[in-house]
Amino acid sequence: MKREKRLTKKERKALAPKVAPPVGGGDHHHQHIHCTACGKHLDVEMFEEEPASALWIRCQHHSEFASCAACADKTRELLAEHDRTGKPVKQASAWH
Repeated sequence: MKREKRLTKKERKALAPKVAPPVGGGDHHHQHIHCTACGKHLDVEMFEEEPASALWIRCQHHSEFASCAACADKTRELLAEHDRTGKPVKQASAWH
């Protein structure tokens, strides 16, 4: 009796449904975004409207972190600590 042909890993991966990239990686402009300092939910429109009520702030490693305009200074402080110590950014718990 002959064994059924099995798909290769590459073939299984090609057939699998595409999953959105995890939060914190990939194209962050289309994900669920929260302020680094306060955890407030931020919509993509908040980054685009004039005047912008949310912005992207970069650390020295060129990673971008979201911040509401009111928390920009606090976010910069958290990123400065991250740059200085090399530890992960201390982010606030997310809330809506």
